[in-house]
Amino acid sequence: MLGGVAAWLFSDQFGGLGDAIWWAFLRLTDPGYLGDDAGAFLRTLSTIITVLGYVVFLGSLVAILTQWLNQTMHHLESGLTTIAVHDHILILGWTNRTLAIVREIMLSEHRVRRFLRKRGARKLRIVILIDEVTPAHVVELRESLGDLWDESRIILRSGSSLRFEHLRRVAFRDAAVVILPGADFVLGGWAATDARVIKTLISLASTARGDHASAPAVVAEIYDALMIPIAEKSYGGGAIDIVAGDSFISRLIAQNIRHRGLSFLYSELLSHVRGNEVYIRSFPDYSGAEFGTIRGHFQKAILLGIVRLREGQFESRLNPDDRFTLEPEDRLVFIARSYDDCAATPPSTGPADEPRIEIKSASRDEAAPVAMHRVLILGWSHKVMSLLREFGSYPTEQFEVDVLSRVPAAERISAIDRIDVDEDRMNIRQIEGDYTFRRDIAAVHPELYTNIVFLASDWMESIEASDARTILGYLLLRSILDEQEKQSEVLIELMDPENARLFRRRAGEVIISPLVLSHILAHVALRRELSAVFNELFAAGGAEFSFRPATFYHLEGRTIGMRELQVAARAKGEIALGVRLSAEFDRPSGGIRLNPGLEDRWTLRKEDEIIVLTMT
Repeated sequence: MLGGVAAWLFSDQFGGLGDAIWWAFLRLTDPGYLGDDAGAFLRTLSTIITVLGYVVFLGSLVAILTQWLNQTMHHLESGLTTIAVHDHILILGWTNRTLAIVREIMLSEHRVRRFLRKRGARKLRIVILIDEVTPAHVVELRESLGDLWDESRIILRSGSSLRFEHLRRVAFRDAAVVILPGADFVLGGWAATDARVIKTLISLASTARGDHASAPAVVAEIYDALMIPIAEKSYGGGAIDIVAGDSFISRLIAQNIRHRGLSFLYSELLSHVRGNEVYIRSFPDYSGAEFGTIRGHFQKAILLGIVRLREGQFESRLNPDDRFTLEPEDRLVFIARSYDDCAATPPSTGPADEPRIEIKSASRDEAAPVAMHRVLILGWSHKVMSLLREFGSYPTEQFEVDVLSRVPAAERISAIDRIDVDEDRMNIRQIEGDYTFRRDIAAVHPELYTNIVFLASDWMESIEASDARTILGYLLLRSILDEQEKQSEVLIELMDPENARLFRRRAGEVIISPLVLSHILAHVALRRELSAVFNELFAAGGAEFSFRPATFYHLEGRTIGMRELQVAARAKGEIALGVRLSAEFDRPSGGIRLNPGLEDRWTLRKEDEIIVLTMT
């Protein structure tokens, strides 16, 4: 306007002020008009207007548009908008479980397909609610999933699971299932994590009431098993399954102490690395049949038991008696390589054609050895209390437990005093020291222990720092044990799956606790019945996996196949799952041959072991 006024006042080429302002606007927006001007004054004025237009007008316009676009993109990337999807899998929180849970779900293609078909959904969608979404989260997901990455299936949103409006942002009430993973190495420790989970369950229950007929199923992880009843009551709006993280891992560690090599078995069953998994399948035609009559109907799978719905809750019966009668709604539990392998193929031969195996004793009393375990625990975490409770649940075994840690002994004794310990069968000693110093490890004479356990130290600031201490301590321990004739069994708990490859060619067994729990959370979310199976396998009492020496069945020196093993194990009231061959102990599989083909045969040595499902 200033340029137009100046042109109108000092030039006679315009019929009015409006024409002069229009002339100035054209020069402001398009330098092509400069060639139309005549006279030194107008040419000078139009040049000034054009240059100022590009510097001020157009520059400001571009800056404003860029700022607006950046703000809009940041708003969208921050995940502050409400999603419009349904029947999705909702994960509340970004923890050291989240990536593994997403990966397990994406890998479980067939189980996901059946899950979606049951819900009437066509496409898998995973929604993750994070405190604040950043590009780093997307990068982590992309790197973790690799070829499985599909941005159309994974949605990230910012928000807190403790706030109602943020739960609405992720369409909680329309979700098929909600997963609440635990978190290691967070401010406040495991107690703060449990408090957050329970508060979130209360928020979910409050949000689900009202206009929604049925609340979605929830799968939540709780560290302290004593808090499970409170957590279940907190979510009154629908079905809920609680995974007791500490109890699961403690039982796995305890079973590994009692049965060398068990970590290799769980590694196969609880991951997609190789081989077999646990499957559940319905067979209504078997209603009224006895368990013993259908055991041989599955040629590519091993029948473990059943899952039954009672008063809205699933309960499992693993390794039932042969005369156990199936009901119409019972689901059968299998170990198999795929869901399709669980198909029934009744044998053409009858019981009379089964191989004959001479069993000298069918008493289960032989399966309850009286043993003394000398255990050295290196490191301190909240899992110690659960582990001691687990040790106390084996009435026929005794434990001497020494704990070496930098955490003051008085603090550890105070924590252990809160649990009931049978002092007649368990002797606990607290030792102050640092297992990353060779002198401190050597001082306790590790070669005198039957088992040595590295626990991830949850008092460290991060997963990386905890694993770094564990790895350093392991190397120091090995340098000491390699100088001794007697070798102790070593079990290592790691938090980062990437570090597991460092132990592939080293002596000792590895448990990656976040990976185990992530697998359980993911698969319980896709198939609720699995919760009952895992609870029985990872809880005191009930069924458990075990290794029996070939001498237990008097099979040493005999060439034998899976059918003979099944007959021999059933005569002892157990279910044969496979073999562990001593000649293959050093292989990545630990010598495990789980659910081998019926045509496979081995000449068993006394060091070989039979993998069975037995009762504690």
